[in-house]
Amino acid sequence: IGVSNFHQQHLSRAIAESSTVPAVNQIEVHPSLPQFELVEFCQNLDVAVEAWSPLGRTADLDAPAVVQIASALGRTPAQVILRWHIQAGNVVIPGSKNPAHIHDNFDVFDFALTDAEMQEITTLNKDKRYYEVTEDKLAAFATMFPPVEDQK
Repeated sequence: IGVSNFHQQHLSRAIAESSTVPAVNQIEVHPSLPQFELVEFCQNLDVAVEAWSPLGRTADLDAPAVVQIASALGRTPAQVILRWHIQAGNVVIPGSKNPAHIHDNFDVFDFALTDAEMQEITTLNKDKRYYEVTEDKLAAFATMFPPVEDQK
């Protein structure tokens, strides 16, 4: 089972009430919002973290540190941020309609960031959230069911 936008208290409650540990938790994670505590909490439970909006709605692409690292490595800023996620242990599924971007997004497995580069990107944290999770939104999502019968 996978969950989305679950914080520590939501994961703890779900596990306590169902005795099932989710396989994945899709949360907003990007250099401007790395959510270190929640990511570590998930990792300690062996819950994979899937990064929603892994590029920070593209805002992180222009960060001077990212641009400098990308230039030094001969990569795009998007590739550097995706690699940062991969090395941090996050699952990333970036979206794009641009075929060149889609190709570039796959081309992130033949290089690695140094510890110093990883740390430099980590310092971009601004606790900048692009999607606000509220109890009302979570309750509304809990009542949504896909039209499974229509898909037969």
